[in-house]
Amino acid sequence: MPRPGFATFIVLWTIALAAIIVVALQSISHRQAAAGRYAVARARAYWAARAGVEAQIAELTKDTLTPDQNSALSLRDSLANVARGTLFKGAASYRVQHPEFPDVRDGALDAHSRININVVTPESLVLVPDMDTGIAEALVDWIDEDDEPEPNGAEESQYASIRSTYKPRNAPMRALRELELVLGVSPEYLRGEDWNLNGLLDPNENDGDASFPPDNPDGQLNAGWSRYFTAYSDESAGPGYGLSGQPRIDLTTASADDLSRRVSIDATQAETILAYVSTGGSLGDFLDTDLQSMTPNTGNQLNGGGQAQPSVQNLTIEQIGVLLDETYTPSETEVPRSGKVNINSVDSETLSYISEISSSQLDALLAERDARSDGFIHFTDLLDVPSFTRETLAELYPYLSVKSNVFVAVSRGRDEATGVEVEVQAVLDRSKIPVIIKDLIVR
Repeated sequence: MPRPGFATFIVLWTIALAAIIVVALQSISHRQAAAGRYAVARARAYWAARAGVEAQIAELTKDTLTPDQNSALSLRDSLANVARGTLFKGAASYRVQHPEFPDVRDGALDAHSRININVVTPESLVLVPDMDTGIAEALVDWIDEDDEPEPNGAEESQYASIRSTYKPRNAPMRALRELELVLGVSPEYLRGEDWNLNGLLDPNENDGDASFPPDNPDGQLNAGWSRYFTAYSDESAGPGYGLSGQPRIDLTTASADDLSRRVSIDATQAETILAYVSTGGSLGDFLDTDLQSMTPNTGNQLNGGGQAQPSVQNLTIEQIGVLLDETYTPSETEVPRSGKVNINSVDSETLSYISEISSSQLDALLAERDARSDGFIHFTDLLDVPSFTRETLAELYPYLSVKSNVFVAVSRGRDEATGVEVEVQAVLDRSKIPVIIKDLIVR
């Protein structure tokens, strides 16, 4: 028969073990509950962030189909107006922001406010801080189709010599972060303090040595080269829509009747334009070349030997502007030749790194832009810039535009009860409707 003391010990041991098990189960339950609450909070924050992106998509769609024909800046303001909101009865909120150095502005970033890395020339590249000839030419070699290195560049053999596990793409970069693969490029050059390339100053990017990355805690974001460059502003997804709210017309397949109605020109003018384009002519040619110079039959002899009368009327400046807005040729949407900089949204420092624009042209452009409350609506509005001629516009047409199709929305969703945040970065292309999401990153 067991002794009373031993029985008591067994009972106490059992109680203690049960208590330990209960505490362990409670701890596990608390952890699971906390994980569950975090998961719910993160889900709310994520969908709030997605709601911010969808709000930007809705505004882009509206502006594409019913654009403001009197202002080139109304879209910027309308995107800002829908950049903040709440959902789940106020349980979550979102905000969409982008850098406008040195400040931050509500709304999606216009990707065309940056220089497209796939079309920039070496002459422009070397103007950018921390860029040298070797890196500039290695970048060109990364993108061009051949395997012949530039004098200071790098092709496959150079990457093989350093035992690289990759070789140049020999095609356009798909994202700016790919630039870090180019020989000679360090992450610090591209990212600066903006280690996640979201264009916003995050807490870990403004705390000195307290956390990675190294940064200057001055409250200002040093974004490195990402401040000036993008890989997203190509228009390969489609030609986009004109100021009429209709898809732009392909001049290589359009009929004279369609072109005549869209641009408000007569049949002879339309036929002359289509005939010229069929021989390989480009849209930019209409900026500095009259229609009468584009046809071999520039006049009809009057009876009696009088002075010849023109068989086709030259386009007015207004008609040229509409022609550029409402039509395109397929070569314009090919990568890497697409990706123009929008003169309405690019900042002055970035614009100064386009070598094709002289310093005098730059000063005149910026002065005229500052004087226009509605921006440049038509490309031909640039003729209002002092000293700018039709020849000037033809020279700048391959590099500048007045309308953008690609935007980058960085949307931060927040669960108000817990403070949990989720960031969604979406590249939005309105070249086609519905708007295309070209890239999506969730942080």
